[in-house]
Amino acid sequence: MRASLTLLSAGILSALSTTSVNASDLVISGVIDGPLSGGVPKAVELFVVNDIADLSVYGIGSANNGDGTDGEEFTFPAGASASAGSYIYIASEVDGFTAFFGSAPDYNSSSMAINGDDAVELFKDGSVIDTFGDINTDGSGTAWEYLDGWAYRTSGQTANGGSFEVANWTYSGVDALDGSTTNTDAATPFPAGTFTTEGGGDVVVVPEEPAIELGICGADATLISGIQGSESSSAEVGNSVIIEAIVTGTRAGGFFVQEEASDYDADDATSEGLFIEGSVDVETGNLVRLYGEVEENYGMTTLVMDSDVAALDCGAVDAVAAVELSMPYEIDLETVEGMVVSVTDATVTSTNNLWRYGEIVVSDAIKRQPSDVAAPLSDAYTAAEEAGETSLLTIEDNSSSQYPDALNYFPTFSYANAIRIGDSVSAAGPLNYSFGTYRINPSDIIEVTSTREANPVVTEGNLSIATFNVLNYFNGEVDENGDVTFDYDQNRGASDAVAFALQQGRIVEAIVNLNADVVGLMEIENDGFGEDSAIQSLVDAINAELGETEQYSFIATSDGTEIGTDAITVGLLYKAAVVTPEGDAMVVAMPEQQVDEDSLARMRPSLLQSFTHAESAKSFLVAVNHFKSKGGQCAEDAVEAPSEITTIQGSCNALRVSAAITLGNALSDESLPARKVILGDLNAYSAEDPVAVLTDYTPESRGYTITTAVNTGMDEGASVEVESGFGYHNLAEEFDADGFSYWFYGTEQVGSLDHVLASEPMLADAIDGTHWNINSVEAYQLQYDQALRYYADEDGYAFTDVGPFRSSDHDPFIATFDLQADVLEEDADNDDNSGGAMGGILALLAAMIGFRRRHSSLKTQKL
Repeated sequence: MRASLTLLSAGILSALSTTSVNASDLVISGVIDGPLSGGVPKAVELFVVNDIADLSVYGIGSANNGDGTDGEEFTFPAGASASAGSYIYIASEVDGFTAFFGSAPDYNSSSMAINGDDAVELFKDGSVIDTFGDINTDGSGTAWEYLDGWAYRTSGQTANGGSFEVANWTYSGVDALDGSTTNTDAATPFPAGTFTTEGGGDVVVVPEEPAIELGICGADATLISGIQGSESSSAEVGNSVIIEAIVTGTRAGGFFVQEEASDYDADDATSEGLFIEGSVDVETGNLVRLYGEVEENYGMTTLVMDSDVAALDCGAVDAVAAVELSMPYEIDLETVEGMVVSVTDATVTSTNNLWRYGEIVVSDAIKRQPSDVAAPLSDAYTAAEEAGETSLLTIEDNSSSQYPDALNYFPTFSYANAIRIGDSVSAAGPLNYSFGTYRINPSDIIEVTSTREANPVVTEGNLSIATFNVLNYFNGEVDENGDVTFDYDQNRGASDAVAFALQQGRIVEAIVNLNADVVGLMEIENDGFGEDSAIQSLVDAINAELGETEQYSFIATSDGTEIGTDAITVGLLYKAAVVTPEGDAMVVAMPEQQVDEDSLARMRPSLLQSFTHAESAKSFLVAVNHFKSKGGQCAEDAVEAPSEITTIQGSCNALRVSAAITLGNALSDESLPARKVILGDLNAYSAEDPVAVLTDYTPESRGYTITTAVNTGMDEGASVEVESGFGYHNLAEEFDADGFSYWFYGTEQVGSLDHVLASEPMLADAIDGTHWNINSVEAYQLQYDQALRYYADEDGYAFTDVGPFRSSDHDPFIATFDLQADVLEEDADNDDNSGGAMGGILALLAAMIGFRRRHSSLKTQKL
């Protein structure tokens, strides 16, 4: 009812508003006996605890002069209802109540013509549920022991089952109800505010809140710098202020403002910007004057607008100058919270939340897995670990919605125009803070400089070898009706023909553009080498895009049996015009570990094949591998407290070390060619133990001794110390040390799990090598299964285009070599033989022409 009459205190209001099994829906909250002529107003205030659909079951009565109950004298009319949190006033008569309070009561009843010793009863269905006063005490001419007067219920959530609890009430003064004494306590404080006497008598009421006057534009206002302060949280929290500032941008739930430059303070530690929770019809760039309360919302200082106070639009003013953020940061971002900031040529380090929340993360550089850089726990490792956590900044969509229909800061996102890890971004907008990170809400479309290359940029040679994880390439199974189905237990890949077509189309384009003479495959379906096999399906699809001299073949086992027992396996493609298989393929079984009584940890066998290079007649060997993943659990991980070195390198590290030892020993056979290449997904980053064992490891240089796994059958099941490495050379370190093949969403860091290692003689022939970043850096939502599952209708984004990008989750690595034929002594002695010399020149020209033709799809060279 009334801004001027609220008898119930804030404390009891909160208590009564909490629904409880013991709470009544209606309680007596105040009793009034006024000072005007005739003793008016006389009334009872009731508080509605919960919604009441039918008030007619309730009634009020009095108990006069201590003579016991007079029963239910007033009942609410049929059809009356009441809402939780509201008040009902029942007065003895209307005029006196209206004259004193300025508005009429809700109901009137002569039963409320109460005096100093008259009690009040609240009935429900004829039974008393609440009482004020003692119905059996006659207090005429004496002071009532309950200190009767204007009474306010200040505690007690329930209606006490009809009994009166004096401790639940506060009174305006002694004997006030019988009018024999004037209340001299003219101002009684209660939790709801300061209560003052009005109307010439002992009346205690809540004063009206004065209207907020914003004043005119340009009048005095609280400076934002004073609100923000120099600490991490504002000292003004809980205070209401008037500010006047420039609207600089909007986001879900509010907008940003910033002081005019002329109102900046001289303290670099205080921000001049602020986020406003609420909305105004004011253009960005205009000055606005508004009122609100200061809050801290999860670490961000916020002004919550008072919706009852209309903001003033003070018109357009000079634009705000953005604060340029350099990376690594030279300032504490807290000092520019809420202000317009900008970054130029920042590097995208994460797209993990790109399509779920419309966010990308940028920094001064991509963030590397520390164990891709240096041995675990070394000084270089620690430095890389620290660098991975510095200067991170999120750029976010202004909608704050999940799976936004478009990115407001990059609305043309598509398969052909994506944002990738490693891209350069320039953006400007207000800076906010939420979920533990600072964020820019861009005011305009951001600038993105893409790092995409449609072909690997690598110096050419006369032999190229690559590794490529094809992400569970399963081509389906022929059912009893002769139809191809993808619904079978072993399938880890495409769920139907449409998804397979998209997956295969991208893999084919990637391999065609990769244009390697030998390609080691990982994660291809392990279903043999027949006409319906996955590897045959893939080769057929690739060859359909190539000329006759560019055709691929694949390596099969000598007896046609599958390689290992896992659903996926390794494979090997080669161009018959460039190399010829030499002898049968070899399959090297990898160690398996007894983890406990019921489980074994296994990994896929390796495939070894020797080749003869047609142009040079030189022999070389390729070993294709796919070591145990970092998921699952091996024996070393199951111990109570695995070492930190073990934990850093992921599950099953020791078993991968044992695999590296097994592979290295198998390749040490002197009957094999001296030129060897180890390639594949080793599931170990570049500086982790398995790669170290295959390359240049010594305990002294590493700082600790690497050990093999237990329970493998090697060394009678014991874990043994590894004394030295096998001496292969990591071609990525030689030619592309800053490159990588994988981005891990768990750490949002990059590193290489896929490697090409060369023996010393093969290194001597190596020319170049590079990671071709077509997969790991691409948004996950572009992947064939994600694009079809969530973005089948595309909505203009063309997520289902076919190209080499996001054909897998790992990037290929390609290495190039120059293998030269041995020069025979007799040819060298025939310098005076013009025919012989001319023949040699013609042969050389023919070789060069063939070489150029084979590598015509490599459009650019890496210098």
